Amino acid sequence: MRVGRRVVGGGPRWRGGGRINLPATLPPCHPATLPSRHPITLIVLLFATLLLGGCAAGAPSIVAPAAPDSTSHVVVPAVQAPQDPGVPPVVAPESAASSVEIQPAAVDTTTEVAAAAAETLDPAAPEVLSSSDTAAFTQDVPAGAAPVSEPMLTGEDAGDDAAAPAANILRPPPPPDLGTGLSTIVDRGSNGRLEVALTFDAGADTGYAAEILDLLRDEGIKASFGMTGVWAEANPDLVRRMVAEGHQLINHTWDHSSLTGANTQMPPMIPEQVTQQLADTEAVVRDLTGYEMRPYFRPPYGDYDAASLGYLYDNGYSETIWWTCDTRGWAGWGAQQIVDYCTTNIAEDEILLLHVGAAAVGDFEALPGLIEFFRDSGYSFVTIEQMLQP
Repeated sequence: MRVGRRVVGGGPRWRGGGRINLPATLPPCHPATLPSRHPITLIVLLFATLLLGGCAAGAPSIVAPAAPDSTSHVVVPAVQAPQDPGVPPVVAPESAASSVEIQPAAVDTTTEVAAAAAETLDPAAPEVLSSSDTAAFTQDVPAGAAPVSEPMLTGEDAGDDAAAPAANILRPPPPPDLGTGLSTIVDRGSNGRLEVALTFDAGADTGYAAEILDLLRDEGIKASFGMTGVWAEANPDLVRRMVAEGHQLINHTWDHSSLTGANTQMPPMIPEQVTQQLADTEAVVRDLTGYEMRPYFRPPYGDYDAASLGYLYDNGYSETIWWTCDTRGWAGWGAQQIVDYCTTNIAEDEILLLHVGAAAVGDFEALPGLIEFFRDSGYSFVTIEQMLQP
């Protein structure tokens, strides 16, 4: 059946003048199939073609979504920000592609959490640790070695830092209290051993104290020092050194005042004065070293009587240290005179009285000769408290 009016000139032709032989069946959208009888019909068909998205020139084609490639990058959904309760939520329109389900690939949650923490951490804000965090941290610290226990001090202030030198010294116990109410006079040992105690009174100037300590150190000898509070206060470094090197300190009053006044022509001290003299000296030495001087006392000038011995005992000084030989270096005796005098008619336990002051230069110069004599005679050099051990 023919469609439309007959074309003038015999219908469409090639430029060569031949007719166009149309195929028996044409695609539905091919222009050759469009009817040409009524213009309105042509317009309607044209609009229909455009609406249906056919093959008209310039019409976009619809392409079905392709399946996701497993090798493509996976987009991790962002963390949803908290919604303001006063603002209604915004819902995105559902697109045609939303029906395609995309399976997210496996994600390293450790890296993701660390990255999120790094983004939310304020670098300017200080890090705050909870008590549990602090405890956990301290548990990670390796335990150190157990502290070495130190010998216990007898002083009341043994816990002070100044007590460090005394803490390294193991001192023998004092003699038992005889309960007489009087301080006992100790003028020699009674244990039957060949022992000599070098005792130095320090109540005047510094004198040869440092040189004496050097000589004792070199000879490996421990001595005893009767010390006034005034001297200790004026020579703190020497006092600390004496204690650190293992020498014994003996209370020699605060200012070398006689308890009885026998050699100073002064009135005897009353109990309160004796207590003050002893306590002030104790305090200085204890503050410097932590050393406890009780119960040993060296009487200035060698003065004592029954009353003063009672006062000493009441203050915890049960041992009053005298001597077997006074070198008389304080009186100007020379070195050889001192050695000859103190090495004659000696007993088993000897206590030598020397001084550190500059006026007693003979004592310092006689010291090497005394040490040589007693060592060659088989004596051991000890402190007073060592000599009084059974």
